[in-house]
Amino acid sequence: MLSDEDVLAAVRRRLQERGKAGRALPEGADITRHLLLAGKILRCVETRTEKERFHQGFIDLSDRPVYASGLQWHRIPPPEDPTIGTTLRLVRRGSVEDRTCDCGNGLVACERCKGDGELPCAPARACGECHGIAACLWCDGTGRRSHRSHDGGTADHAGREGRVTCGRCGTREAACAGCGGRGRTTCTRCGGSGSRACPDCDRAGTVPHRRCGGTARTVTWTEGVVTRRPVVEKVAVSSPALPYGAWRSARGHGDWTDVRVVGRRDSLARDVDREVAGILEPLLLPREGEVSRRITLRHLSLARVTLASHPHRVFFVVPAPDGPHVAVWPSGKRVRLIAAVASAALPAPAVVYRLLA
Repeated sequence: MLSDEDVLAAVRRRLQERGKAGRALPEGADITRHLLLAGKILRCVETRTEKERFHQGFIDLSDRPVYASGLQWHRIPPPEDPTIGTTLRLVRRGSVEDRTCDCGNGLVACERCKGDGELPCAPARACGECHGIAACLWCDGTGRRSHRSHDGGTADHAGREGRVTCGRCGTREAACAGCGGRGRTTCTRCGGSGSRACPDCDRAGTVPHRRCGGTARTVTWTEGVVTRRPVVEKVAVSSPALPYGAWRSARGHGDWTDVRVVGRRDSLARDVDREVAGILEPLLLPREGEVSRRITLRHLSLARVTLASHPHRVFFVVPAPDGPHVAVWPSGKRVRLIAAVASAALPAPAVVYRLLA
């Protein structure tokens, strides 16, 4: 930590560089110390759940860890690397039941065809073009001259366009192109046989049993699932609070000190500064389900200086590797003044620059 003399000497040098002070520091200097803590706390958080599992067919559970009746009491070593998420599946002791399915061989009669393998089907249907009404202009689909038929003269030529030779009576340009004069078309699904293959069992008459999936056996057990996931908490604490500008100067120029931790649970070392430890202790309280953590923190103490002779400026003195670094920022009063002027008149850039200077 910089002494008051070091802090004031750094401010004096900064004012001399700006040509606004002589060798003597202006009177009315007020120094406030601020402790900064920055970094992250990575916690490995564990959750445990139990659920009933069901599997169709054989499953090998011999390689899974076994736990007693209480999953919450089952001990698992803390993770070597808390940054890696893991999921561990366990089996409750005595919960595995490997059974032969009631279906016997994994097959049951098809519900759709009732075990026949075939479904009834209409061998023919009304023509989709003539609907069986005007199958043939000569025989009307009967093979004999119909009382409704045309005489075949030239006057009927228009009614014959698009027609073909009748397959029943042989009259040219008289039959519907869709059915050839028969009035009905053969079913494409059954080919006119009157039955078709059941789409569910494909003529087998049996289908796999739903419960066992056709395997003829089932396995049930109680599964315990232990899930561990990394949760990162970012830390950026200043005591007392500091504006963004001071944080930026500290991050860019500060000579930070790492927070020492010891043990598998990353506890604070005894030689950690008391003030640092006092701020960190509430942050390091274990969270629900926490099994491990990794602390990456550092701290720094900077000085905030105000001068009665420079009421519109605040000086932040940051300890740096090559000597104290001084950052100058407008005071809160000056910032409010700038905001008011900017919102009221949108002044020229030169005016705003003079207010900031």
